[in-house]
Amino acid sequence: MKEQCSKYVALYCRTSTKHQANGLQTQKRLLKKYCEYHNIENYKIFSDFNYSGKLTSRPELDKLMADVREERVAQIITPNLSRISRSLKQLLELVEEFQYYQIEFTSISENFSVNSSYGRLIIAVLGAVSQMEREMISEKTKQGLENCKAKGIQLGRKRTISHESIIALSVEGNLSVRAIAKLQGCSPSSVSRILKKNYEANNQLNAVSTSK
Repeated sequence: MKEQCSKYVALYCRTSTKHQANGLQTQKRLLKKYCEYHNIENYKIFSDFNYSGKLTSRPELDKLMADVREERVAQIITPNLSRISRSLKQLLELVEEFQYYQIEFTSISENFSVNSSYGRLIIAVLGAVSQMEREMISEKTKQGLENCKAKGIQLGRKRTISHESIIALSVEGNLSVRAIAKLQGCSPSSVSRILKKNYEANNQLNAVSTSK
């Protein structure tokens, strides 16, 4: 093992899409404030931008793990567990490797360190819950798509935004704004604007009908 004084604290953050640049900066600020509060000065930031947490290989994570195996890292800090991995299998494998190299792993949001059997238990539980939530969301999206296809609703990227399709996907398919935006090839804000206008129009019609 190398001397402790030659090691540094690694700060890891990640965002899944290119639209989350602000989120990445927020994570970095949180990590820096944590270091400041705990008087940690010798640190290095690793940030993966536009990389899914399901990927086992990410440029910055790979660099971090290379330093881990070179025994250059004393501690790894991340804003929350989902930033380091959204896969329970990979999360536990990483934790096991951190423990092998005697590296302290800290998740700020969950407010714990994995230097105990309790910490490892919490990681397993939180990782399992996170994975279950993803599977449930995926299943719900599939069911919504099947429902829309059965009713003849056109899906996929279009050159022009179809207000009717967006409204149908929301009402009939019960899909989220992000899911609809991805299917229609437009921004979530465009979908929200269309749904809001539809909601306001329906309210006006209801008000007119009630007044008669």
